[in-house]
Amino acid sequence: MATIRKALVIGAGIGGLTTAAGLLRQGIETEVFEARRSPGLLLTGGGFMLWHNAFLALRRIGLDEAVAADSVRMRFHEFRSDTGRRLARWHLDGPTERCGAPACALRRSSLHTVLTEAVGEHRMRLGSRLTGYTEDGDGVTAHFADGSSARGDVLIGADGLRSTVRAEMRRGFEPPPRYAGYTAWQAITRLPGETLVPTGTFFNLWGRGGLRFLYCRLNEKEVYWDAITSDRASAGIDTVRRGRRDALAAAYRRWPDPVGRIIASTEEEAILPVAIHDRPPRGGWAHGRVVLVGDAAHPMTLNLSQGAGQAIESGVALAAVLGRTRPADVPRALRAFEESRASRAADMVTTSWRIGTLGLVHSAPLCRLRDLMMYAFFDSVARGQSYGLMLDGRLERGPVPPAGAAVGAVPGGTG
Repeated sequence: MATIRKALVIGAGIGGLTTAAGLLRQGIETEVFEARRSPGLLLTGGGFMLWHNAFLALRRIGLDEAVAADSVRMRFHEFRSDTGRRLARWHLDGPTERCGAPACALRRSSLHTVLTEAVGEHRMRLGSRLTGYTEDGDGVTAHFADGSSARGDVLIGADGLRSTVRAEMRRGFEPPPRYAGYTAWQAITRLPGETLVPTGTFFNLWGRGGLRFLYCRLNEKEVYWDAITSDRASAGIDTVRRGRRDALAAAYRRWPDPVGRIIASTEEEAILPVAIHDRPPRGGWAHGRVVLVGDAAHPMTLNLSQGAGQAIESGVALAAVLGRTRPADVPRALRAFEESRASRAADMVTTSWRIGTLGLVHSAPLCRLRDLMMYAFFDSVARGQSYGLMLDGRLERGPVPPAGAAVGAVPGGTG
């Protein structure tokens, strides 16, 4: 059976490059178009967690070992309060052994480098800003701001939260992304020392006043951290007169070690504030010969650390579908792909949003109640729900994950 000949991928982020790598593995000619002009701009971003399900998906396109080689395996996920009290501690070795894939912390640039090498820079067209597309019964043509165009059997929009492909697909009738009510201040700092931040543990701290703090070691010299501040808390963080580092140090001054030392060790310019958004789950990823993946299709907040993981899963699943699709059957195949992924992605988006609302609690009594709930249930019920959502067997059932997912789950971290 003759499969499609050429695919056009718009966006060279994690979702776009994973999809492209999967398509190339299927023997499909693929071009990736990226609006940014400099390769260095594609390697920005801090660190994040990549959970077992992401490595299982990467294994299907032969990239799991390369990504793991530049990562730090996490053996524990520890929840604490801002008084230093341990609320829960998940042992990750058991799930790692049972599913045959690790949970790891890594630099975003490390994952991007592996994916870029798998695709090949010669297949990436930088400085190509999409302005629109046209399609017909035989294919789809992408149009770019410099007057150039490209034609393929399918066009894949992997151009992020504010996707041009998504807006074009919906003919401009698209509400803006949903703001979550908090900001993540992300950074990587040079901080050697196993005593201060031990390798292999992801720390997830929940505080009063709308503050959270996440951190883990990326290697023997570097630590990734993420200060999450609600809008109400951010109103008191004066970055104009004090600068980002000093303002955050003041906001977290009463938190236990090593939070203050982590912030103090960080270079001012390394701290990047990111306003957190998602989109409520909504269908319509596929229309004709055009389909969305990653944040263009299902952007989510950082609370499950599944943004990258779900982009990877979608990219791998889409490549598998197209690898057995004839050119004339592309529209039908894309609709089948959406049906296979929509429920799982929607569960992730919804659950992650709900978790984020727990961090918006400000009053001390409600925070104590939240901490008590975490202490009572996170090592048992919540852990089971989280793994039920993350590892429900879809990646072991064949090339296209079926619909449906558990709805539980609890905080995972960044990603």
